[in-house]
Formats: sequence, C-alpha cells, structure tokens
Amino acid sequence: MEFRVLGPLCVCDDDGRHRTPTAPKQRQLLSLLALNASHVVSVAQIVEEIWEYRPPSSAVAAVHTYVMQLRRSLDGARRGPGRGPGRLQTRDQGYVLKLTAGELDLDRYEQQVRAARATLEAGEYAEAAEQLRAAEMMWTGPMLVDVPTGPLLRAAIEVVERDRLDAVPKRLGAELRLGRHHEVLGELTALVHQYGTHEDLVAHLMVALYRSGRQVDALAAYHRLRARLREELGTTPSARLQRLHTHILSGHPRLEPPSSPRSRQSLNLPAERRAQGVRAA
Repeated sequence: MEFRVLGPLCVCDDDGRHRTPTAPKQRQLLSLLALNASHVVSVAQIVEEIWEYRPPSSAVAAVHTYVMQLRRSLDGARRGPGRGPGRLQTRDQGYVLKLTAGELDLDRYEQQVRAARATLEAGEYAEAAEQLRAAEMMWTGPMLVDVPTGPLLRAAIEVVERDRLDAVPKRLGAELRLGRHHEVLGELTALVHQYGTHEDLVAHLMVALYRSGRQVDALAAYHRLRARLREELGTTPSARLQRLHTHILSGHPRLEPPSSPRSRQSLNLPAERRAQGVRAA
C-alpha cells in the first residue's frame, strides 16, 4: 500500500484503489498513526489529539469505534480465517500502524534528503540539486492540508515543515554554486517574500541579484532583512550576512559565478561555514 501525507491525505492499496477514510476524525486518527508508524500511539494520545483538552465521556469508546472502522478500510479484503494480524494492531493500551519500508511518502522524502545532504558534503552539487529537486516533487501541497489537526499532529507537521524549509535553501545553494543564478532568481524572490527573515534564503537572493547585475537590489534585500529582524525579533543580521553585505558593496571577486575567471570556490570559505555550523550559498 501507499500512504501519502505530503499534501492531502491519501491511501491506496496495491491495486491502486483508494482506501482513504472520508470521516474527519478517522482521517485525523489515521494521520496520527501514519506519522508514528511502527510505534505505539496510546489511547490517551489519540484522545488528546482528537478532542484536545475537552474530551467527551464517550471518547475512549469513540476511539475504539474509529479503530474498528479504520481496520475495515485498511485490511477488510485480507482479513479472515487463516490471515495474520492486520496493519492496525492493538498494543499496550494503544495502537500501532504497521508499514513496510517505502510505503509512507514522508519516509521516502526524508531518505532522499539525507542522501542529498551526503552528496552536498562530497561536493557533488549538480547531483545534490537533482536529488533535492526530486525530494521537493514528492510534495503535492501543504502537509495533511485536508485533515483536521490537534496538538500532536500540529507539532509533528511543524517539525516536518521546518525540515522542508531547511532543505530548500540547500538545493538553491547548490544551484548557485553551479552558476544558475538567473534560473533561481524568481523562485528566491517568491520565497523571501514568504519567509522574509530566513537568512539563508535572503543570502541566496542577494547573491543571485548581484550576479544578475542588480547590486542595488541585492543591498536593498539586506536592508529589508535588517529592518524586519529589528522590528519583529529585536535582532540584527548574523555576521555572515554582514560580511556578504560588505562583499557586495566592494564587489568582492568571491561573489562572481563559477564560470567567471575571477570566481572563487564559494561566497563563504568552507572554514567560515564550518565555524558557524551551517553551509554557505
């Protein structure tokens, strides 16, 4: 079977038939179990997720009913005499959804991103960009966009979305290392509009603008970031961004694209990036 959570919830069996539940609370329960696949989710956690802090007196009985309905949906065709346990199993005052490797799209996505990070570390920027682009293509919309969410799902989604927002700048940084500043400029502009205080995205935008002959716009991007950080977070740009701003003002050769004879390996030397624990554009 295939379980998809990187967008609308979707469950398909091996014959391509949709087995996604339609009832909102069943969808919510299935999403919680899928994000904790092969781990026990207690009845207490399920009650907290579905009803938060105001569960009805019938909450536990309702959970048992939702589980029964999910079992029928997921395993109905294969359950019966002589059959093994279904995918949704009772364990230690809770339930566990058994999935095999590759059935959950989130697992495939995370595996692809891990591989891409290793490729980046090896300096294979073209291959890493392709790997990260393939990972991004697994998303079909906001995570579990059509599922009601309680505190446990919201926390899990936040972690995944934060990791996603970390992977996108890595791919764009690889693209810049390959001299593709014109190709990524529009995407970077849109992302910075959405995530205006994300320093890696702003740094990439500044480099792409500068390499496109738009030094004034690159400097303006820095000043917008500085103003937003001051107003919204009470902070200032990092030392790395301040150095980039200085390099743009002076037209430092390190800013040149890889195809230029004046170019260096990157905007920030590896030693500078290792010292800060993050990778450069």
